[in-house]
Formats: sequence, C-alpha cells, structure tokens
Amino acid sequence: KKLGTLVVVVLKARHLKDSHRFYKQDPYASIRLGESVKQTKVDQRGGQHPVWDEEFRIPVLEAVPGLDLRTLKVSAFSKESRADELIGEGLLDISDTLKRGEFDDWVKLELNGAFRGEVFLEMTYYSADPPLARRPSKFSPRDRLWRPPATPPK
Repeated sequence: KKLGTLVVVVLKARHLKDSHRFYKQDPYASIRLGESVKQTKVDQRGGQHPVWDEEFRIPVLEAVPGLDLRTLKVSAFSKESRADELIGEGLLDISDTLKRGEFDDWVKLELNGAFRGEVFLEMTYYSADPPLARRPSKFSPRDRLWRPPATPPK
C-alpha cells in the first residue's frame, strides 16, 4: 500500500574523489529506495564538485517484512567509456524524514570505509493526498548552484 511520495532533489556534491589525472571526471548520482531506482544526468567535467539539481518522486510504501523500505541508498559514479566507476555510496534512514516531512543535508559517501565525498539532498515527504510542490531551498539563490571556480591546469 502506498503511504505517500518522497520528493528528493539531488542538488550537488562536494569533495568527490577523482581518480583522473589529466581531465575532470563526469559524475552522476543514483538513489535507491526499495525497488525504486533513480539516476541524475551526467555532469560533464563536473569533477569533484558536480551540480545536478534534479528532482525525483519516489513512492513510499508500507513496511514489508524482509524488505528494507526505510533506507535510502545514495551512490555517486564516474561515467567511463567502458564501465562506470563507483566513487562512493552512503545510506540514509528516512524514518525521521517521514515523520518530520523534511530533510536538507549532506550525505557522506564512503567506499571500503574511506571518505569519498558528500551529496546534498533536499527531501520532502507528502502523505498520499495533498498536491506536490517543490519547496524553497535552504541555500540562498546565489549559493544554490554555486561551485568552486575551476582551477586552470598547471
């Protein structure tokens, strides 16, 4: 049974681990809740500080024994010509978000126990009935899509 909708804005990332030496990586993010998987577009040459600002609507279902429907998995990948490279992933318990209705914060990404960067999520939970609307960001309009200036190659 559908309880409501979780609106997730995958805004941006910071300090992503970049294994490229001569060019910037092309990162994208993926989120998974239960069987629902959503993916951002690739931020071409986004490097360590990509900006996506993509909104996804994920159905929130009643808890089912043996299936974790309250943990959101956040992953960041680097788009590669052969196989995409996992940068890092993090888990977020959304139980509190379902009670409070909101979550705006950085989610830490790790790979094999090592810090690999952070992804900023803006989440709003809507119970099954009211209309859906995107709420204002906690970042100022000037800072919302800001990323550090590109440093020229040496």
